[in-house]
Amino acid sequence: MKILIIRLSSIGDIILSSFVVRLIRKLHPDAQIDFLVAKEYKSLLEFNPHIDRVICYDKSKPFWKHLKETFSLYNQMYYDVIVDLQNNFRSKIFTLGKYGAIYRFHKRRFYKFKLVFLKTRTDHFEPIPILYRNTYPPLKEFDDGLGLELWTAKDRDGYLPHSRVHNLKSISRIAIAPGAKHFTKKYPETKFAELIETLLAKFNSQIYLIGGTDDIPSANFLTQKFPNIQNFVGKLDILGTAELLDNVDLVISNDSSAVHIASARNVPVIQIFGSTVPELGFVPFRVPYQIVEKNEVKCRPCTHYGKSACP
Repeated sequence: MKILIIRLSSIGDIILSSFVVRLIRKLHPDAQIDFLVAKEYKSLLEFNPHIDRVICYDKSKPFWKHLKETFSLYNQMYYDVIVDLQNNFRSKIFTLGKYGAIYRFHKRRFYKFKLVFLKTRTDHFEPIPILYRNTYPPLKEFDDGLGLELWTAKDRDGYLPHSRVHNLKSISRIAIAPGAKHFTKKYPETKFAELIETLLAKFNSQIYLIGGTDDIPSANFLTQKFPNIQNFVGKLDILGTAELLDNVDLVISNDSSAVHIASARNVPVIQIFGSTVPELGFVPFRVPYQIVEKNEVKCRPCTHYGKSACP
């Protein structure tokens, strides 16, 4: 049996898909499982033993050329099952042809419309990994009780984060991710500064800043105020960040990919929501966590992804 999983981007979504990848491997232990992903995210999958081959979509190439190469590969392979977790125009183009069963992720457009425009909030919602799992019908009643995975080179002999024991009485080492892709998802830098001041004064915490190159201005603002905190923003790749989080007790983050990296390394999370809300499903998965949000702000959610300015 040959199975292709498609999730082209981005960091958080690919990590969230690790749950269904593992379950498919457990359900079909002898299957050939390939994963189609954008080239820049290959590192998120290359050490995952549940995947036999990572197929990269290179955005720098003309789309028609890459499509030709992909079709040639598909014709050689003939996949019995394609699980399309992206479900957009591009992923649908990639699945044109004579293959076996194709299952596409339900994007819940009406659900998100009601949530954003009618503010129909609820305490009962499914996290994204469960929705991804349900995309493939044979998995709907199958669950191993474990969380997400982000495999690094040091995990070759077994995924150690699954056996991590949480000591919630000790939060002396805290990683803070001050960035987010969109402005309306960012907790203000001044508020992060107040938080760090409290953590240092009351708990004598060791603070690590994490994030990508886009988050460097926020990190510089915070390190100018607190020169003794350790700044890894823009200095580590994703797998390096994952290995750093193995040595912290807590992650504090906006609604960003850092939440899912932490979940995959089985680290407790405090997640701060701005313009988005937990009901969208992008919450910490199967780790201890706490949500911080301002429910009295009645215009929330104003978007399901984030905006460059408050509308």
